[in-house]
Formats: sequence, structure tokens, C-alpha cells
Amino acid sequence: MKNLFVVVLIILLTGCASYQRKNNQIAQTLYKSPPKAVLKILQGTEPLKRDIAQYHLNVGILQFKIGNFSAAITALELAKKEMAALQAISISENAAAATVNETYRAYSGYPTDLIMVHNILALSYLFNNDIGGARVEILQAQVAMRKLAKGRALIGQLASTHLISGIIYELLGEQSNALISYRKADVILIDNKLPTPMGLKQALLRMSYIVDKKSQYAIYKKRFPDIPTPNKNTKSKIFVLYFDAVVDHKAEFSLLVPSPNDDQLIRIAMPRYPKTNTTISHGIIKVNKQQLTTQLIDNLNLSVRKDLSQIYPSILLMTTSRAVIKDTLVKKANEKDDLLGIVFNVATFISEVADLRSWNMLPANIQFAYMETNEPTVSLGRKNVPSEKVEIKKGTDNVLLLNSLTSSIFHYQQ
Repeated sequence: MKNLFVVVLIILLTGCASYQRKNNQIAQTLYKSPPKAVLKILQGTEPLKRDIAQYHLNVGILQFKIGNFSAAITALELAKKEMAALQAISISENAAAATVNETYRAYSGYPTDLIMVHNILALSYLFNNDIGGARVEILQAQVAMRKLAKGRALIGQLASTHLISGIIYELLGEQSNALISYRKADVILIDNKLPTPMGLKQALLRMSYIVDKKSQYAIYKKRFPDIPTPNKNTKSKIFVLYFDAVVDHKAEFSLLVPSPNDDQLIRIAMPRYPKTNTTISHGIIKVNKQQLTTQLIDNLNLSVRKDLSQIYPSILLMTTSRAVIKDTLVKKANEKDDLLGIVFNVATFISEVADLRSWNMLPANIQFAYMETNEPTVSLGRKNVPSEKVEIKKGTDNVLLLNSLTSSIFHYQQ
């Protein structure tokens, strides 16, 4: 009877690992299938209770990608609430993770998740014509980033969050807050050794010219001497965001090591991000003979790797400690019954799987461009893909979002 129980346990543990891999495979189908089809596949799965936050995150971003902003807000708010509640992990989950594997811990999100959920929610509210809701989200994002920043340089610090904050503040006429946000985005890019996009340079000059012409504007003008002095005009402002590709997902790296007495092999399984050679694409904006290309504001492939690197030592410690516990269990089983010992050995071997969960449907990178125009239409697209025309009312402020995975263009205009 005990042997049968262990066999059933092995089957269940194998199922847990296969669900993780299936989830990553679903994320990769975004390169071949439209988000609506991927959403249908995802909603046809049955996530475990401890994976529900990851499930809501992915449902939310897929709803966002198809333009169903109300549904995206509902799903992402559920994910946000779940992650907040799970920051304090229960004793039972700690015990299961310590003796079985890391997937028995409820998924509470990595730093990138905790900030990007506010980004996507803010944009969902904005494109749903609720700029007040968008402002609430950016305020929450700023609080979340301050919490993550304590003693952890650049962990959970996204330039795109401050950029989106700056855009929303500028739309609301809060120039001082806009300048602060744009400045913070610039600082993060410098810390990450990434160039400041032209659109952000223009924003820094534009806002500093209004807020503090004698001091801050003079500093930025010295940094960016080739950019013309901002002037008041009736041109339409166009802020363009571009979501490119799909963020990398984790793979399992495992080792077989002998037990302390060399009488059995112990499996050590760790998550890692494999090296990838993903080609970055760019959004293209055309107005008459003028053409702009979106530029990198955040590399989320880099951000998620930083998240994992930050907790890697604790995962390794937990994994090696668990191996000792499992070795002890097998030895005790061997003392009672040789066959039972073999079955337990197999169970502990198979049960050791790496935690591959992540918000694996995020974009790989976020890009930005800015322009001013009097023209009634702009064309937006990307290389080797036909452009789409968007109507622009004269003298309006516009936020446009392109996605490399779909032809849809989201447009907020005021």
C-alpha cells in the first residue's frame, strides 16, 4: 500500500513539472499564433491554486494585447491582489518546498512582475479612456519601486515605468511630476549603461524648459546640444510605445551528485535563463518624408535575469538542503524495506524539479519614440510589415502602442 502511494505521488509530481513546461510552450506560441488564440488555449488549462497569480498575469496581458482592456484590468487586478497576499508565504508551503521542490511554493511574482503589472494596468486604464485610473497605477508603481530599491540596486527598477509615469503626468498638465519621472527614467538607463532614447531627451528638455529653465534646462541642453530649443506650438504630440517579441523563459539545469556515503545519486535541479540570440525589431513612424524608429527604453530579458540572479543563492541553498533531507528519507526507508527504499529513491529523484514559473508572456523589450506634427495622419508599422495609418486631430496629445506580435495599434487621444 505504501509503495502504491509513492507511485501515485511520483505521477502527481511529474504532472506538476509538465504543467510548467506546457505553460512556457504556450507562451512561445505567441510567435506563431495571434494572442486571441493563445488566450483560448491558456483559458483551457487548469492552473494549480499556487500558480493562480501567474495564470491571471498571463490572461491579463493577453487580454491587453487583443484590446479587451476591461477584461485585462480585471485579470491583472486579481493577479496584483494575489501577489500582495502571497508576499508572506505560509508555513505549510515552506515545508513542502523544503522537502519536495520549489514549485510547492505559491507563485508571488518576481520584482519585474510586481512593477510591470502596474505598467500594463496603467496602459489598460489609459486606452480604456480612464486617465485617472492610469494615474493611480503609476503612483502605486512608484511606491512598489521604492520598496524594491532598498539595498538592491536596479532590482525592480524599470525605466519604462518612469517613462509611462512621465507621459501620463504630461497629459494631465503636471509638468513638475513629469520632469521628475523622465529624469528617473534617464538615471536608470545610465545605471544600466543604455543610451537615452531621443524621445526621452526631448522630454527632458521640453519639461525642464517649462519647469526650471535657468538650472535644469541648462544642464540638459549641455548634455543634448543638438536638440532644438522647445517652443510653444499647436502641433499634435505623439508618444509611441513599442512592445517587442516575448520575454525569455527559464529552463531546467540539473546535476547528478553522489550522496555523502556514495551509496546513491542525488539530483540537483536549478532554473536558469539559456542564452538567446533574439533579434530586436523596431517600430517605425512615418509622417510625409519624416521617419522615426522606436528606441530601447527597457530590456525585460535583462530584468528577469537580474531577478533570478538576486535570489539564486537562496534557491541553491534550499535545493542542497532539500537533497540532504531526501537522502535521509531514503536511508530510513532502506532500513525498513529494500524495495521501499528503491521506490523512495526514485520518488525523491523524480520530484526534484526546478521552478520554471515566470510572467512568461511579457514583451522582451519596450521601446519609445516621440514626435510633433501638424499632419492629420501618421503611418506606423515595422520592417517588412505593411504600415497602418492613424488619424490625428490637430493640436491633440496622442499615445500610440504598437506590438511586434500583432497588427493592432492602440490609440489614446485627448
